[in-house]
Amino acid sequence: MKNPFPRGGPQSGRGARRRGRVACGLLLSLAVFILAGPAPPAWGKKKVKLSRRVTGVVLDASDNPIVGAAVELTDKQTGKKVAIYTVEEGHYLFADLDPYHDYEIQALNKNLASEVRQVSSLDDRDKIVINLRVPPPKE
Repeated sequence: MKNPFPRGGPQSGRGARRRGRVACGLLLSLAVFILAGPAPPAWGKKKVKLSRRVTGVVLDASDNPIVGAAVELTDKQTGKKVAIYTVEEGHYLFADLDPYHDYEIQALNKNLASEVRQVSSLDDRDKIVINLRVPPPKE
């Protein structure tokens, strides 16, 4: 019987070497892609949540701090209102605010209100200090 595969069979010769080189080239390309390809996501890193704080002092007409004054913060995008009371020395603090939202803030005490102040999303500070005066100063 005559050998159907001259020169040692289907896996020998130039064809086999060429297939081996192609396979080697594919493996090399895959290794390069894995090692130098796009950076994998940061699996071990924590996602940093952006937030903003608005703080300040509520003062009366004589620059005395007002303890127990109500301070209202209104989110202009959602319409949600949050109110807190001032503590020692008239301080207030709103934390964990969305830096991409605009806000209005106003102090209220004994049926008197401060002027409405604006907190803009264009302001890139993490901590914004707004002191409020009740009643507002006369112009």
